[in-house]
Amino acid sequence: MSELLGLFNEVAPLEPITDLVDILAWITNGKSREIKFKLFDDVSMVYELQLAKMEFSRWSENLDSFRCRTAYFEEVAGEKSWHFYLSSIVGKGQIGHSNQYLTHWFYPYKGKFHGQMIKALLNFMAVTEQSTVLDPFVGSGTTIVECATIGVLSVGVEINPALCFVSLVKHQALSIDFPKFRQVLHRLPLSKIFQRFTQQLEKPKPLELPSMPFDGESLSQAIWEQIFPDIVNDLPFEYRNLLLLVFLHALSDYTYLKDTGKARPLEVFWQENLTEYFRTIEGVHRVREMLSINFAPARIFCADALTLPLPGNSVEGIVTSPPYSIALDYVRNDEHLLKYFGLNADSLRRRMIGLKGQGKQRLVMYEQDMRQSLLEMVRVLKPYGWVAIILGDVVVGEQRTDFCQRILQWAPELGFDQAIALRRPILGGYARLRFEYILLLRKGGNEDGAKC
Repeated sequence: MSELLGLFNEVAPLEPITDLVDILAWITNGKSREIKFKLFDDVSMVYELQLAKMEFSRWSENLDSFRCRTAYFEEVAGEKSWHFYLSSIVGKGQIGHSNQYLTHWFYPYKGKFHGQMIKALLNFMAVTEQSTVLDPFVGSGTTIVECATIGVLSVGVEINPALCFVSLVKHQALSIDFPKFRQVLHRLPLSKIFQRFTQQLEKPKPLELPSMPFDGESLSQAIWEQIFPDIVNDLPFEYRNLLLLVFLHALSDYTYLKDTGKARPLEVFWQENLTEYFRTIEGVHRVREMLSINFAPARIFCADALTLPLPGNSVEGIVTSPPYSIALDYVRNDEHLLKYFGLNADSLRRRMIGLKGQGKQRLVMYEQDMRQSLLEMVRVLKPYGWVAIILGDVVVGEQRTDFCQRILQWAPELGFDQAIALRRPILGGYARLRFEYILLLRKGGNEDGAKC
């Protein structure tokens, strides 16, 4: 026994446990021992802590700017971050500070990613007010909304015209003058507007669109000139667009809940969403005035990510999530929206990445399209710019795809000189997704992009 005790006496004493678990000190490289920082209480997953460290590493020498930009810090140098105030504008279904705040909750689009995570990736890229960020699969507009909050210009590309409209309105809503909007809303015949929107359901008038690419403003103008030329045509487009999005949100709620215990008349969903949208617009205006935020502009294009409508070497960063179409049928999920505008769902399905082909051929075509979309990203990205790709790990039949590893293997020949991946576990949600991967790819100094 005495020999055993002697062995214990020879072991070096352990470090204080506070040093071993001082996460803030690790994230801030020790600065938190001199300057007061605080992470949001719900920042606890490994990937979040990694992203917090990555965003801090880019902005640690400019804490005033970092306080305005940070995604994961509640306090910087003892002052509340802008994200604290922005994420306090609570939206439907919001939990914590990761998503559904601001206008992110407008329209229930499936498969969107967390705004908080996107903001951290933008911070890691160190994009500024002089930069432009692209999302070639913009979906419902998360990237452009987050770019707007940190003053970065953005471009969103989306093949689905209906989602182009959703993205456009979510961005426009950030800058609506609430007092003026409130005055206008109080004098509008909202019940008649609802009835007019409902008529399009009963007798849909097809929307005729120009050949791609075309921008979101052209899309908005076509909707009001072709389908609703006789309603609220004296209002600014952003007011009209917002009212229509409220109706489309109500239509989505009605469609998905009509055969459940939560089913209610369409007009009830319209009235409830109108009230909640109104509350969000008021909150955005209040915080915008308090912080003196000028939300950055964005451009939306209805176009194909395989042939981006942008010149080469024109953007400083790219943040995107390619469609998980091999696991999630986006066309079917938004078919009510496409039908409302009289758009051809089958035509969209034939062009959409991941929905082309049948059986094994579908995976082959998905891989080909993914590679082509990456070549386009390399083409439009400036040298030394970063691409951040959020990619799911999905099962098709009995086969679990591993496109994360494949993209990492492709990276050098496509023109990327750095390629890393972070893994984010999926807790609950869509059962066929076990993990998401955050791929970070840096374009090399060769302006021509791909080497092959």
